[in-house]
Amino acid sequence: MEWGKPDGYGDVNISDIPLELQEKIANYDVIKAYAAQYLPGQTIGLGLGADLYLENEAYRQVADDNFQMFTTGNAMKHESVVTNKGELNFDKIDAFLAAIPTDIPVYGHNFLWHTQQRQQYLKSLIAPEMKVETGDDEKCENVITNSGFENGNTGWVFNGSGYNGTIVDEGYASAHALQCTMTATSTGNYDSQLFWNLPSALEQGETYYLAFAAKSDPAINVQVIGQNQADYDIAIYKETFTMTDSWKLYEYELTFEDDKVIDKIGLQFGGTPNSILYLDDFKFGKKKETEVNYCTNGSFESEKGLDGWELANSGAGISIVELEDAISKTKVLKMVSSETSANAWSLQLRSPEIPSFPNQKVQISFWVKSEQAGKGRIALPGWSNETPYMDWLGTGGNWTEFFETTTEWQHITILPQKYNTDFKEGTDTWKLQLDFGYLPNVTYYIDDIKVTLVEEAPTAKSLTRSGGISYIIKPIEEKRAALLGAMETWIKGMAEHEGMERVVAWDVINEPISDNNQWRGVNGNFSSEDATPTEDETTGLNLNWANGHFYWGYYLDKEYAVKAFEYARKYTKEGTKLFVNDYNLEINPNKLQALIDMVKYIDENNENHRPIVDGIGTQMHLIAKSITKEQIDAMFQTLAATGKLIRVTELDVRLEENKTPTADDLMLQADIYRWVFESYKQYIPAEQQSGITIWDITDDTSWYKEYSPCIFDANLTRKPAYKGVCDGIAGRDISEDFTGDDWKAGK
Repeated sequence: MEWGKPDGYGDVNISDIPLELQEKIANYDVIKAYAAQYLPGQTIGLGLGADLYLENEAYRQVADDNFQMFTTGNAMKHESVVTNKGELNFDKIDAFLAAIPTDIPVYGHNFLWHTQQRQQYLKSLIAPEMKVETGDDEKCENVITNSGFENGNTGWVFNGSGYNGTIVDEGYASAHALQCTMTATSTGNYDSQLFWNLPSALEQGETYYLAFAAKSDPAINVQVIGQNQADYDIAIYKETFTMTDSWKLYEYELTFEDDKVIDKIGLQFGGTPNSILYLDDFKFGKKKETEVNYCTNGSFESEKGLDGWELANSGAGISIVELEDAISKTKVLKMVSSETSANAWSLQLRSPEIPSFPNQKVQISFWVKSEQAGKGRIALPGWSNETPYMDWLGTGGNWTEFFETTTEWQHITILPQKYNTDFKEGTDTWKLQLDFGYLPNVTYYIDDIKVTLVEEAPTAKSLTRSGGISYIIKPIEEKRAALLGAMETWIKGMAEHEGMERVVAWDVINEPISDNNQWRGVNGNFSSEDATPTEDETTGLNLNWANGHFYWGYYLDKEYAVKAFEYARKYTKEGTKLFVNDYNLEINPNKLQALIDMVKYIDENNENHRPIVDGIGTQMHLIAKSITKEQIDAMFQTLAATGKLIRVTELDVRLEENKTPTADDLMLQADIYRWVFESYKQYIPAEQQSGITIWDITDDTSWYKEYSPCIFDANLTRKPAYKGVCDGIAGRDISEDFTGDDWKAGK
């Protein structure tokens, strides 16, 4: 038999483990065989990781062989199931339920907790309505209140050691700008980042507009990124722009589809030592839908196909087709040149009539690609120059008659007035003409043609700025109603989901009592890293809670606990047992009493004024060198007096941190596991015994792996603690029954 420790923690010296003990442990049967024999009224459970169970065959086999019930560590928690939109994603749960043996029930963990909650969604229910004052010409509801660095660097977050940022009197459209000077050792784009913390996280399905003015010496790349304020590993990486040595306004639209909490936006631009980047006029916010497209059926989605468009020269065919990567929706324009096509007008299509706008600027934009290399142009009948040469791709290169196409979509945006052409005097309408006949046998796809009125980017220091943000705070009763509605929807959705009939019990509320023995969240009672939320009409709502934390009791007071049990009782199947669950009850009698008082409060204050809490769960994450049997006995005696079902929900026994356990350490750990089972059976009456759940299988996968807390080692080999569990279940040393035949069989 091999004894091992996870990598980095050393090895147990096999000589330290008596050979006789090794042989005894090897001959023990599986745990659930002893549970069925000696504790037929209980279930011995296992807390496990759903991912590990699904992916690791050896882990799964040990779990199936030894335990009678499973608790998922994270898969059933609020943050794991609820999306940022409040929808429920059951993919992981469904996979787990389909994989476990049909005779193994599940213990639900959990409905409500103060952590691992989908904070962004819950916050959205109670957050005030944000009002952004913008000018008529603004393209977004700009939330950047120091867009032009006119207030120095106020509000901006500088991240990375790859640059120094200073305010200079050299703005794009204002008096100031930010000068970012890269260090001589700047190595990656990530070592030079600039962020603005957003007043609320990005919303799925929402389109945002971002703009910034910039120049650099020499030319460098600048990438748009978003991150989570509390966890930089939660990030999105978007468009990269290449700077020039003169000011230019860069614009970008982002439709946010990620299921991530992104609440700060910015740029990263490191990696070019000693370069200098200037930034100004940074805007970001929800895109304003003010743009009018004067090109009718420019997305080609009309049920009438080419409705309004005129075939001038159809070449080998012009039609509307569906394309998987269509830009606008599902349909695009398809134009195919003939075998003899040689001139631009050999394949030609004219748009519906478009109004003329004398003395105003008009922008034409569209997307185009081809099945092989091609050429095309836009002609402008009704303009002073109907076939202008242009810098079609906006690269700053020469003006040309045509643009070239490739197999990749490219976006072409032109402003005809920049190229010595304008509306003919007295012309009321004109048509946009697609000329794609330059080359034979080329298939082109065109989509999302737009003709819009635009204002040229400002060049003087007179840019009108906006970003006046105010908030309309929701009444407390509206917040309470929204949260109770979300709570009920969550509990109902979980309880009634197909397959959840296998869940025989639930931790309805997990860890509701703080270490100061008060209701968590109620009356501003938070964990040490959290503080009281702040909210006003100027700054909106700041929860001041760590990512994933949400204290239901702060907004709902003690009612949150009562309602949680009412909803759980209403929607779970008949016979489901409902528990509260907490930790350190064996070493903190005052916390234990506070939990018992909470149970009494819930039983007395629910709508029917009757007992509604079935049981109390004690986690029992024990520390070997400090826990005593007397403490364990005292806790079980107190719990027994409640008359409730009692369950040990998360049992493990920690040894010394990052230390290779000695044989004495392992034997002490085995004794403590045995004590728990023996004390539980002695002091909890049989009718109140729900059972004991051991928290994870191996030292290598445990949340406390540096403490070697489990009954199997990293190699899924039984430790002395395994014997301690089995002897505790039986109430005696099972190995005393072993005979010579057992040793010979080597069970």
